[in-house]
Amino acid sequence: MALQIADKYYLKAKDSVCYDWEEACDSLNYAISYDEAHCPSLTLLGIIYAKYLHNLEEAFMYFDKVIETDSNYIEVYPEYIKALIWADELERAQKIIDFSLKIKAIDKAMVLWNQAIIYEIKEAYKDGIKSIKEAKKFTYNDGYRSFLNNEKTRLKNKIEEASPKKKKKSKKKKKKEAKTSKTDSKKSKK
Repeated sequence: MALQIADKYYLKAKDSVCYDWEEACDSLNYAISYDEAHCPSLTLLGIIYAKYLHNLEEAFMYFDKVIETDSNYIEVYPEYIKALIWADELERAQKIIDFSLKIKAIDKAMVLWNQAIIYEIKEAYKDGIKSIKEAKKFTYNDGYRSFLNNEKTRLKNKIEEASPKKKKKSKKKKKKEAKTSKTDSKKSKK
């Protein structure tokens, strides 16, 4: 089975993103001219609009087109969710998360990490930690597992920072108070 022309141009665009924008744009235009519903190319366009051009509405248009074309194209969901989080459209992101977790072969660890980010934004840190623990069940490499462990630690630190701190008395103060109370009780006996 040979690669389609659109696939070849998509791979060329993907390879040149970040270091040769002209090549990336030309290749994406060629890919879409050969197949206007080419999901990988449309997803990459969405990523470019969201991440590099900061045009989230345009990115959403491309991500929506991918889902309309092929709702089982799994590469679009983590990117779409991230862009929705950046746009502070948390309810919409949650709907995409709920839907995408039902799709076979989706990167559940990545989706659940995005879920944890939503909880973090809402300051529901414990729920975020639960999402990260769930994500770890679907992690199959040490690098991503280590990343999730760092995220879990970061959320735990936020819990500690958010909770009111109780002042601990030093040992010297405790001894001094004990001596003071003993002398006070001796004085009251006299």
